[in-house]
Amino acid sequence: MKQPNLSDMRIDRVGTRKIRVAARKGFVKITINIDRDSLSLLRSMADETGVPYQRLLNTLLKESLKGKEMIQSRIERLEHELKKVKRKLAA
Repeated sequence: MKQPNLSDMRIDRVGTRKIRVAARKGFVKITINIDRDSLSLLRSMADETGVPYQRLLNTLLKESLKGKEMIQSRIERLEHELKKVKRKLAA
């Protein structure tokens, strides 16, 4: 395959900007304070996995929140079952 001539290439800045905007869609930029030890651990995990540390932090946060949702859902089901049992015992 013939190698392209660099002088014939041009940078598509508009197209690049559209791609970058689309990639950020759904994300919100924030500033947080995090202790040095946690950040150091997060960065070492990122180095081991090859995943950028901010993406890794987002993934860990999502997993933690899903876990909380699952626990809350389980608690609500147990409370519902407990109400049923109480009604049967009261009858």
